[in-house]
Amino acid sequence: QPDGDTLGCASALLVYGQRMGKAVRWAGPDPIPESYAFLPGADRYEPMREISVPGDFLPIYLDTSNPERTLRVVGMPERSAVNIDHHGDNARFASVNFVDPSAGATAELAWEILARLGKPVETSSAIGLYAGLVTDTGRFGYSCTTPRSHRIAAELLEKGIQPELMDRLLYSNWTPQALRLRGRAFSRLDYEPERGIALTWLTRSDFEDTGADLSETEGLASDLLRIRNSRFSAVLIENETSVRVSLRSRGKISAAEIAHRHGGGGHPNAAGMRLPLPLEASLAALKAEILNDND
Repeated sequence: QPDGDTLGCASALLVYGQRMGKAVRWAGPDPIPESYAFLPGADRYEPMREISVPGDFLPIYLDTSNPERTLRVVGMPERSAVNIDHHGDNARFASVNFVDPSAGATAELAWEILARLGKPVETSSAIGLYAGLVTDTGRFGYSCTTPRSHRIAAELLEKGIQPELMDRLLYSNWTPQALRLRGRAFSRLDYEPERGIALTWLTRSDFEDTGADLSETEGLASDLLRIRNSRFSAVLIENETSVRVSLRSRGKISAAEIAHRHGGGGHPNAAGMRLPLPLEASLAALKAEILNDND
């Protein structure tokens, strides 16, 4: 599921490329969540599992640690491509790799690249970059936030970004269905107060009953860390073929380490993976694993 950093960077590059007179396509394996429909160029997005483009097109991978986690580009890895990312587990799979795990968001790298090109970055591109920066740093509250993050935010404000408007677009856009879905997740909270570990889950029937969309679970794992003295959270979401898991950490347990054991990836403080069905068995196994890591 694409997040604000992935989508914001792509929006920025799409708009900037068009201003340079380039033919640009924006594609990915999942639909754009309705909450990000405000991004410039969102109407140009093409959801697909595979793409074939002419040899004079340059594939640019954004916020993707390995090519298996996005759509397949015909001709890779032989053809030239660019990989822009801030995940520490990035496989550096492209011919040109701009990978910097010290960046708070891929949007920081995208800004630094665009700022070095010929044309100035306009507000239409700054919108996506600011969205990526704000969401991936947790409104500048996550440990990945650095002075570099704030300096880039200031430069984006100078490009015409309105923080109050962006905050409303990003965080005051829930539907009633999303709130009802969150209510179900919160009502099932499984919390270990001595260890500060919070878990919850959602079933397929929860989505059917509330009418909510999968994209409306974004940020739910982070919401669990609002519990006083909480240090680790996990949200398990049942779908037709597997269980999607979002992990968040602000303690000694590494979210990325757990995700890697199951073929997932991410950062020490935020990671994701998939587990096999049934949901009940995956929930029990994951809880035991997390508790064991915390001993």
